[in-house]
Amino acid sequence: MRAVIQRVRSASVAVEGTIVSGINRGLVVLVGVEIGDTTADCDTLASKIANLKIFPSPASAIATPSDTKLEKQWNRSVVSIDGEILCISQFTLLASVKKNKPSFHHAERPAVANELYERVMDKLRSAFGESKDDKVKPGVFGAYMQVSLVNDGPVTIELTSR
Repeated sequence: MRAVIQRVRSASVAVEGTIVSGINRGLVVLVGVEIGDTTADCDTLASKIANLKIFPSPASAIATPSDTKLEKQWNRSVVSIDGEILCISQFTLLASVKKNKPSFHHAERPAVANELYERVMDKLRSAFGESKDDKVKPGVFGAYMQVSLVNDGPVTIELTSR
């Protein structure tokens, strides 16, 4: 299972011109489910995402990439800042390219992929606690979506479950 995480100031997803989900400060998470992924992969990936320390502490909020101690200033997770997550299924993360043509034969079948994608979102919701289950917003599985975001940094990180 793969994920691309982007730290954002805001983001939204639209289907057929209608915004279906949106967040303020937090993460946009694109999730690709691979053939052979299990619920354990979901749990591992969700834990990595929820605990990923890519937000600065308030005192260092103006850190720039040239700061030599940037990694020490990034010491807060999306959960610890009470941020939000926009989680979108994206099978194209599993593309392999031969002769300039992408192939998606590593992507899981839609029915199984949707089930595992939903589990990732459930695990992310539980990381925020019961009273804050609205912190994780979904895309629309299998739909053609338009994702808009204001990247913060920019900070983009790829994670895998294995």
